[in-house]
Amino acid sequence: MSAAPDPPGEIITRFRGNLRTVVLGTVSSEGEPEASVAAAVPGEGGTMAVYVSGLAAHTGNLRANGRASVLLAEDEAAAGQPLARRRLTFACTASPVSRDSAEFSTLVAAFRARFGATIDLLATMPDFQLFRLTPHRGRLVVGFGQAFEVEPRDWSVRKRVGG
Repeated sequence: MSAAPDPPGEIITRFRGNLRTVVLGTVSSEGEPEASVAAAVPGEGGTMAVYVSGLAAHTGNLRANGRASVLLAEDEAAAGQPLARRRLTFACTASPVSRDSAEFSTLVAAFRARFGATIDLLATMPDFQLFRLTPHRGRLVVGFGQAFEVEPRDWSVRKRVGG
C-alpha cells in the first residue's frame, strides 16, 4: 500500500520553508529572455527577496522593466518522476530595496540566517542589490494533470486548474 500524496498546502509550506535559491526568469529591454539562479528569502505578505550582483544580466533586466518569473522546483533526485517534478511558479513585480532602509537591514539579516557569513561580505560590495519580488499570479504543479492556482499574498492554494 502506497502512502497518500502530500496535500498541496504542505508542499507549498516546504517550498517556502526551504527557500534559499530560485530560478529567476527575466527579459531584457530588447526582449531577450534570461534564466539564472539567485539567492532568495521569503518576505512579508507573500513577497520574496533576491540578492543579486549588478554585474549579472538579470539585475539589469530587473532594473529596466521590474518584471520576473520565479521557479521553485523539487530536486530531481527526490522526484519519483523527473518529468512530473513538483514546482511552484510566480509571476512577479520586482522593486529595488534601498540600502538605507529598515527593510534592507531586515532582509540582510534574513539572508545571513540562511547563508551565514558570506552575506556579510556581499553586503559590503556596492554592486550587490536587493530586490523585493511581489507575486501577482502563482501556480503549483504536483504531478501530471495536477495543477493549482496559488494565492500570491499568502501562498495558499486557491483552486485546482482544469478538470
